[in-house]
Amino acid sequence: MIYVVDVNQMSFAFVAGSERHASEIAGSPGFVQALDRFFLNRQGAKCRNHRPRAATVQEFALFNDMSSEFADATADVLVARVG
Repeated sequence: MIYVVDVNQMSFAFVAGSERHASEIAGSPGFVQALDRFFLNRQGAKCRNHRPRAATVQEFALFNDMSSEFADATADVLVARVG
């Protein structure tokens, strides 16, 4: 299933097998560091408490488009900005 974390009025989607797994990913140090780096030149992530939610139909479609483009990527988790 596709899950989304909303941070600073932006939405970031990723795949997880369950809501529990999505929460583990969103709370992991690597995920937090990646978002912090993304927001480094902005106002700051303010995202220490990620609460993933199921993707909307539109977010799901955007994520699928992005993931098909990066299908050969070797990353364990693809995080795509969908909003």
